[in-house]
Amino acid sequence: MKRLAIAFLCLLFIGAAVAWCFLRDNDKARNVLPKDVTAVAVFEPADFFEDLGFNPSKAGKLVQNLEDVVEGIDLSKPAYAFASESGLSGIALNVHDVEKLLKAFSFFGYASEEQEGFQWVVNKSSIGCIDKDKLLLCGHVSATGQDALRSEMVKLMSQSKQDVPVIEKVLQQEGVLRLSTSFCNLPKEYARSFPADADLSKAFLDAALRIDEKAIALSTKVEGVENLSLPLSPIKGTLATMQSEKPFFWLCANMKGEELLPHLRKVPELRSALLALNMCVDADLMIKAIDGDVMLAVPKADFKHPDFLFAATLANTDFLANSDDWQVGRRNKTDFFIRQEGVEVFFGVREGRLYIASNTGLADKTFLDAEDNDFQKAAKGKYLSASLDVGQIIEIYPAVAIMLKALPQVREITDAFECITLTSDSPQGMELSIQTNKPVKEIVQNLWSLMTGDKK
Repeated sequence: MKRLAIAFLCLLFIGAAVAWCFLRDNDKARNVLPKDVTAVAVFEPADFFEDLGFNPSKAGKLVQNLEDVVEGIDLSKPAYAFASESGLSGIALNVHDVEKLLKAFSFFGYASEEQEGFQWVVNKSSIGCIDKDKLLLCGHVSATGQDALRSEMVKLMSQSKQDVPVIEKVLQQEGVLRLSTSFCNLPKEYARSFPADADLSKAFLDAALRIDEKAIALSTKVEGVENLSLPLSPIKGTLATMQSEKPFFWLCANMKGEELLPHLRKVPELRSALLALNMCVDADLMIKAIDGDVMLAVPKADFKHPDFLFAATLANTDFLANSDDWQVGRRNKTDFFIRQEGVEVFFGVREGRLYIASNTGLADKTFLDAEDNDFQKAAKGKYLSASLDVGQIIEIYPAVAIMLKALPQVREITDAFECITLTSDSPQGMELSIQTNKPVKEIVQNLWSLMTGDKK
């Protein structure tokens, strides 16, 4: 009996593997991708709607002819968006019902015709080719360039699956929407932190959108760049925040100021600000002295009169040597202030730490014990940790609070969003996450009920 059960389980696993391979082989849209693709995004409709606990047919009924799109596309298979080295860009979809899809294109202003055994849809800036299994839609194509593109599109529609290396990077990620692109496709500003001799053609940005039970997370990662010059080290967790209070915004990192300063100077706005500050204090020397954990905290969401506290671990206090020459106010030997147009900023050094604060009360909190602080515990070992309290944004607007009291359904939805966090486990990766107090599926269901009155 035991051998029979084991044999049955083996057959079950083999059957599942064969079924999975068969289903993936039926992904005809994948076959359309060109060999020279340098950027590709993959969207998993089935997983997306499953994670949200939502029926796509419901959304189709909200907008006229969107139902034809939902029924025309095979939502059980992936959808692709791509850009190639040759300049071709477009989307590739698996088709479920050609007639429904053509009806939807007609509604959105596309003309259609049959040619060379394919259905073609065109408008002023895009052209699409459809057969019984798949759709290839190419954008940013003028009316005069569409005829020349048809032969290339027919080749792509007729080809078998091509070896596309960038797809492998996408498959290694987890999420309902996954992306991998060469940095050659992105503005040069995105590569400011790269070494000067970095080969952008070998550098890739990977990103994935993931829906968890109580979070929606976007993760990013840079690949193919050695000695990535981001001046970050693992956080030690030595700086406290706002005692027992939950700050509106909080950020912590560990860095060396000498490595940070060149990056700040690369940004024109920051370079100008540094030049202005150096007219009053030795700002460059202050930044160079930073070595260890740094922290920025904003206690309350008060946009008219914002309070803040910045604290940093220092390797030395050499910048104080010229403090007698600074064009600032002095409170004592190591504490200073700048007063300009009615605004005061306090800064100085205490116990080997630099602080900059909007008032003296916050400055005193720079030196609290950090051992029992939840924010420091969560940040320790990471390369970057930040949190934004979403609830405080609503509380600072009385009119919004009154409206939400009158609309309990809306209030329930807004209260379900707890905070937005930004974390990094390595210098190459980062994750932005919307944290919720309730399951994401429940929030989506409540939102749907509010929009339609349908509680099913």
